[in-house]
Amino acid sequence: MRKFILPALMLITSTLSANWTDKVTLNGYFNFEFEEHLSGFSDWPTHEYSSFDSDMVDLVLNVQATDRLRLAADFTWEHGSQSEVDKGNVGYEYAFAEYTLSDSLRFRAGKMFIPFGIYNEIHTAKPSTIIVKEPNPTNKMYYISSGLESTLLYPRWGTGIALLGNSEIYNIPFDYIVQITNGDISYGVDKNQYDKDDNNQKAIAARIRMDLTDNLQIGASFYHDKALNYESVYETKIKTNSDANDVNITSKAYVPVGDMVIDSQGIQMIWHINDDIRLEMEYMTGTLDVEGSSSFRRSGFSILPSYFVSENINLYFLYSKADPNHSTSNNSVVNYAPGVNIEIDHNMFLKADLYNVESNDNNLIFKGDSYREFRVALAIGF
Repeated sequence: MRKFILPALMLITSTLSANWTDKVTLNGYFNFEFEEHLSGFSDWPTHEYSSFDSDMVDLVLNVQATDRLRLAADFTWEHGSQSEVDKGNVGYEYAFAEYTLSDSLRFRAGKMFIPFGIYNEIHTAKPSTIIVKEPNPTNKMYYISSGLESTLLYPRWGTGIALLGNSEIYNIPFDYIVQITNGDISYGVDKNQYDKDDNNQKAIAARIRMDLTDNLQIGASFYHDKALNYESVYETKIKTNSDANDVNITSKAYVPVGDMVIDSQGIQMIWHINDDIRLEMEYMTGTLDVEGSSSFRRSGFSILPSYFVSENINLYFLYSKADPNHSTSNNSVVNYAPGVNIEIDHNMFLKADLYNVESNDNNLIFKGDSYREFRVALAIGF
């Protein structure tokens, strides 16, 4: 009897292995960067000294559990993650279950990227983008201004449900997604928006993209959320312990100052003018309204033409601008960067650009100053 056990176990193991490999795919990204501050403003967020950055490695797991059910997760390690000394960051970018009824009707549930603009859903997939980093004026308002003006036009992630699919209308292919999430509650309150919400209002995001021709795609995005805006209040108390010295105890209380309503809209275009020339553009705008405190509109745009001088060498010029508060004059920020993207090997890209930032006098971060830095990135997909 024993002589049949080992062959049987080997058969079972090989069968499980075959089933596993049929259902599971593992891919990922690697990104390594170098930045050197060349001139001008040397405070945050620039690199005053030359810096190597072990930027990220992502593992993307897809499990096709059934013909209709897919589970997807993106695990990320950023900036030299080392948890025992609290350096870098470890997390998962998304983890959701997706059930397909048809190509035009799929359901998702879990943690997802917010579907807004060109970059947010691919901002970790560095090999898929031409430029070193996504444009700050449309994706990272906290690099443009401070305080309420630094509030993102949309959060990076959300936990909730989504309806999505792709179809055609009048022979024009399109894809869409409508998403309902908890929204972003990170305005000073110690809660986890992927676990709990702090109000009855849910955030709504939507995007549609249409391929007008084989070479021209346009799209539109929308985001709405109503959340409490918290103002932090710190109180220090002294607790006396008869068995030890007095201990200073610091307590933190949060006082809501009113509802904060975020409304944002965006349009985008990707146009392959010919085999060598590509033009990418996006424009975003929206209002931020804090009850009894502040209300203003902000906007940003980016333009990215690129040109293949050869099969593997792509020259580009990024120009982007943001006005973080239309109610305040003379506070805009301009970013521009001439650069090159070289495909060294299959899915291995070396990017380099000369990044420039110029600001107006009333900008809350730069106050009219400017700076320049040299940036390089090695991006690999696998």
